[in-house]
Amino acid sequence: MIASAPGKAILFGEHSVVYGKHAVVSAINLRCYAKAEKSREIRIVSNFGTTSLDFKGFHAYISYAIKRFREIKPISGVEIQVKSQIPPASGLGSSSATTVSVLHAMNAEFEAGLSKDEIFELAKRVELDVQGIGSGTDPFISTFGGCWVLPEKKRFDTKLEFSVINSGKPSVTAEMVRKVRMLKERYPEIINPILDSMDSIALSGFHALEKNDLSKVSELFKINQSLLRALGVSTPEIDEIVAEVEKKGHSAKITGAGGGGCLLTTGEGDMRIKLSSEGVRLEDHEVWNSV
Repeated sequence: MIASAPGKAILFGEHSVVYGKHAVVSAINLRCYAKAEKSREIRIVSNFGTTSLDFKGFHAYISYAIKRFREIKPISGVEIQVKSQIPPASGLGSSSATTVSVLHAMNAEFEAGLSKDEIFELAKRVELDVQGIGSGTDPFISTFGGCWVLPEKKRFDTKLEFSVINSGKPSVTAEMVRKVRMLKERYPEIINPILDSMDSIALSGFHALEKNDLSKVSELFKINQSLLRALGVSTPEIDEIVAEVEKKGHSAKITGAGGGGCLLTTGEGDMRIKLSSEGVRLEDHEVWNSV
């Protein structure tokens, strides 16, 4: 069976969402596709190569997804093939899209009867298995799609579109999450107000997106990026890209954990993305062959 799940863009609230603050997140029109087939052994095939269970390498998320699924439905083996439109380590949710699509494909292939809520819960455990810490935002968006305000899980719509600029360096999610956590532990009197400000930005950003107010969203992007830089998750390369974008009268900010990966911009970029894509779904072989 074949399934696909969307990537995501965090418009506001990266890192602060880990500490219970608001985030504004949307599924995007880039997807990961996974095929699951019954087998006597475990085999994982992707652009990174072919392995069996690989908990420390490129197939860590897939390996933990198989491990968690086997706790629900004991299986002797499975072959997983993955194709993705989402750049890896980009901050666009490639890992969660992979996890969710793999779980959904296995759910259908082995007739486990899992609901979307149950797939989300398994994917959230996989995120913790690999990263050690996480908000569950990415697996939620990959599972359910749409545009959301979290943690209330308030769904909304916007007509605004954005572009993505790749910084040229991989995003290092677990490292950046740990970095912010350590900074917060060392300087709570400084970092907590920053996280509170990011919470306010997210709420203002939600209202601006809902009203399709690109000018206000652009202003909030600039403020948000400055706070992300204060948290230490920006880089000189990212700062340079942001400065170039602002010279042209637009704004840009990290989307994701930072340290590299992609930036979301109100100006021109490497590719245009659409928001509010559909969540995880089953696909046919024709779609699989066209990816």
